[in-house]
Amino acid sequence: MLDEKEVLTLEIKNAENLHGHLGPFLVIGVKMARLAKKTLNVDNDKLWNMHVIAELPLITPFSCVLDGIQAATKCTIGNRKLEVRNSSEAISAIFRLKSQDKALKIYVKKHVVEMLKEQFSKGVPNEELAWKIAAMPESQLFKVENR
Repeated sequence: MLDEKEVLTLEIKNAENLHGHLGPFLVIGVKMARLAKKTLNVDNDKLWNMHVIAELPLITPFSCVLDGIQAATKCTIGNRKLEVRNSSEAISAIFRLKSQDKALKIYVKKHVVEMLKEQFSKGVPNEELAWKIAAMPESQLFKVENR
């Protein structure tokens, strides 16, 4: 049986394969989706019941969050379970279960985005930042609202 760190690593590798490369915003999307699945008590057999509305700036690297969400939830633009809305700066996603009246809104904390921008400007490699985000506790990355 795999531990949580090994499962996270596998999910990140799966997202990397879908996306084409590894970066911190991809990992943020994976971690947002994992937090939503855990909080809403959704296992992989029940992902068909999930719907996601993501709000973020529709430019790279921020849009990479979308592929992390898609890889970890199987909610995609193509199957119409992922809705994307442009945002001027904030990054958030609402994860909703269709069969229940449960939803969760997860915001990426502003200081995380600012830290990543600063690290990018210093030339820190994408992969290094991705694994740094992977190692950070959810409480440092996200603000969560039950809806």
